Amino acid sequence: MKSYLFKFGSNRSNETKRILLVLVLAGIILGGCARQTVVLGGLASSDAVTVSEIYAQALEKAGYKVVRQYGQESAGLHRALLSGEIDIYAEYSGAALTRILGGEKTPDQYSAYDAASAKYRELGLVLLEPLPANNALGLAVLQERADALGIKTFTDLQEKAADLSLAYTGNFFDDPEGFTLLEAVYGTFPFKEITAVSGGDELHHLLHSKSVDVIPLGSNDGHLADPLHKILRDNFHAFVPQTLVPVARREYIEQNKKIRDILNPLSASLNDKAVINLNNQTEIQKIPYPQAAKTYLKTSGFF
Repeated sequence: MKSYLFKFGSNRSNETKRILLVLVLAGIILGGCARQTVVLGGLASSDAVTVSEIYAQALEKAGYKVVRQYGQESAGLHRALLSGEIDIYAEYSGAALTRILGGEKTPDQYSAYDAASAKYRELGLVLLEPLPANNALGLAVLQERADALGIKTFTDLQEKAADLSLAYTGNFFDDPEGFTLLEAVYGTFPFKEITAVSGGDELHHLLHSKSVDVIPLGSNDGHLADPLHKILRDNFHAFVPQTLVPVARREYIEQNKKIRDILNPLSASLNDKAVINLNNQTEIQKIPYPQAAKTYLKTSGFF
């Protein structure tokens, strides 16, 4: 496995990384960057938009002009990147590998990054540093229920499934990377009851009211900021790892090397806890994502 600059095998403290970025920002501002334009794409998911906005505000602080193109789908952003319509956007490594690049699913976020990076290089694209956060699909229960039944992993859940109920929303049962994949890897989950609901609010209401025991949930969902929730460990790696990572045109990055120095330490700081808190702010507290991004940059010491 490759050595990731900030994420693995590094002895730099978070404070050191923040200081490095502050020095880079100050150097660019003082040296001038002639208002170089960055066309920054963004996926439609709330965490991807907020992370993109964190990048955008840091780039603007450094003196770059940022053109935002948020709220798009992976396929369109990939085409725009190849055609030069955009310069950078943050993609999920697992989705990039399997859905965009046609590669095979890998068991963890690190090998997914390596495999996607190799395929992107063939297209004249490069990956920058990945986020430590992994927003793969998961299964959540209430912490007290998990403690009472001794459930920590998907295997534990399967053993207890006959006594538990599951509720879901969206295409969890239809998506080949959802329930079908779960049972393909672990075997049958014989839940005593399975209920489809219309939306996320109802899903969480059922869980909190103890009307159901298990719900599918992204492992960086904002509700996980509440310690009453427990996300179970996917011990056989059924669900595709989904680590946000900036993908950029190689030619553009080679001409604008300072962008690496700006984005890499930001990405390294966005671990699971940070992304869960950001999603909690934007999805549950309804704080506008530009405000959440600005607050993160300030409270984390980047501004």
